[in-house]
Amino acid sequence: MRTGRMHHILAKEQHRYGKIMRIGPNELLVYDPETLWRMSSVRSTYGRGNWYASIQFDPYGHSVLSEPDTAKHDKCKAQIGSGYAGKGNVNLEQKVDSQIAILVNILKAKILNKNGQGIVDFGRLVRFFQIDVVTLVGSGEPWGDLATETDNFDFISIADGVVPFLHSFMMIPLLRDFFASTFFLSLAGPKATDKKGMGRFLGIIKRIVEKRFSDTPSQIGGQGDMLGEWIKHGLTRRECELELAIQVPAGSETSSTAIRGIMLYLLSSPKAYQRLQEEISSGIEGGLISDPITQEEAKRMPYLQVRSYLVPGAVIKLPELIRPGQAVIHEGLRMVPPTTMGFPKKVPAGGDTLCGKFVPEGTDVFVNVCSLLRNKEVFGEDADIFRPERFLEYDTAKKAELIKNVDLAFGHGRWMCPGKTLAWFELNKIFVEVRGNVQPCAP
Repeated sequence: MRTGRMHHILAKEQHRYGKIMRIGPNELLVYDPETLWRMSSVRSTYGRGNWYASIQFDPYGHSVLSEPDTAKHDKCKAQIGSGYAGKGNVNLEQKVDSQIAILVNILKAKILNKNGQGIVDFGRLVRFFQIDVVTLVGSGEPWGDLATETDNFDFISIADGVVPFLHSFMMIPLLRDFFASTFFLSLAGPKATDKKGMGRFLGIIKRIVEKRFSDTPSQIGGQGDMLGEWIKHGLTRRECELELAIQVPAGSETSSTAIRGIMLYLLSSPKAYQRLQEEISSGIEGGLISDPITQEEAKRMPYLQVRSYLVPGAVIKLPELIRPGQAVIHEGLRMVPPTTMGFPKKVPAGGDTLCGKFVPEGTDVFVNVCSLLRNKEVFGEDADIFRPERFLEYDTAKKAELIKNVDLAFGHGRWMCPGKTLAWFELNKIFVEVRGNVQPCAP
């Protein structure tokens, strides 16, 4: 677990034992999409497993990400949904554009200062970028990490220290229960008054929420951020603290993983990189791409991001140029999903049959997303290879199947990631906007 390669190690065992495998006394691991769709559907009677108690960045209360009570989760998700969807005064696209512009200017400056030969740590810049995007849309002001290229509030160092620890103990029930216990937290838990570590992070969140609740009613919603929308939809001060506390790590670490992963595969695949560059150049010359590119324009790029536009009971046929399928972005998400393992669901009363085997009630069922998205039955014998063309080669039905599987990287149904809309705004734009400023270099 501490190696960060548990999902790859277990994937080898899954190849040996099949789509359902025992990994603990009361834990199973699957990579069957049908099972995940059924467990996560809106009407499913599956609840959350005990693992969720270990993903509270504020360990003294539950957010929508960790809430074990299904009814409370559903209520909270309904309250925060409009903010995450960019409704009301929240303009997600505009906020993403503003931070991408800063990122592009930094890249250009570094390249110009080195006569076009500057070496940039793109991975670290993306982490700064992602933190600023999340804090801007969440509470109205970016932390300024990207503009200063600094981990201003030590969040990255906190995450780098805490997350591997969480990943280690959360898979061991005895340790998980101990570290999440009231006894341990009362002795060694983080406090908002701490000068460093998790406590300092919680203190920052607490002050942001405190300030907003002291504003006048017109000021509360005037920032055009998610916090204002949450307050408008009835979240209490404490509930806002809990949601912001999990939004920063959940929103920044997942999307930065996806962006860095896709860029890594692009720079390691000259053919794919060149084809995407040509598509961008053609789009600009043909007046199909604005500055900055809009969400709708990005959706019309066949190689970058081409979807099948599905509505209940029908498929809308598009011009041949806008082929239904996915290419670079979905292939990148498939190879490097934002999350890898965890998020188990508990088998309901009476048990259930999964992958042809009866599973007793109370069993925690984990999903290995990496195995799921490299399933050769779905993606072909070359599923371990980054090849965006696979999303352009099949007929409409097969393309829709591939996309539906890759979308599981964001969860499904009741448990779908609320930040999916924001993530797609970023993914659709960033690879176009950084064009020409990021080139592969020798290791």
